[in-house]
Amino acid sequence: MKKILLFSDYKGIYEITYKIIEEDYKLEWRTYDLVEGNQHFVPDAVIMHLDSKMLETGVFELIIKVKRKYGNMIPILALIENGTKQDIFSVLKAGAYDYLEKEDLQQYRKKIEEMILWGWYLKKYSVKKLQ
Repeated sequence: MKKILLFSDYKGIYEITYKIIEEDYKLEWRTYDLVEGNQHFVPDAVIMHLDSKMLETGVFELIIKVKRKYGNMIPILALIENGTKQDIFSVLKAGAYDYLEKEDLQQYRKKIEEMILWGWYLKKYSVKKLQ
């Protein structure tokens, strides 16, 4: 079963995410204070919920920490709350593969499935390049 790591400081985001993926993926939830914690969960994709406060203080460093911990090729889906076009651009430039702005459960599920496919593709073809 594919594993997804969700970073959010809000339990409601975890509950929504769990509800739409519970049968197909294993979901692990962490708050942002545990980004650098020594956890043994190795995800296939990461979801980062970014609220307006986080967007104001900058998310570049958070995304870099996640990529440093789980590898540069880990696909990241950013859930952006009340972000501007500049916020979206900054998140993508920092290393997120995709983003979602609205709480559309069908679209959210689709984006998660795409992240899992990206992870599979990146692992398969990055390993071939090294051989």
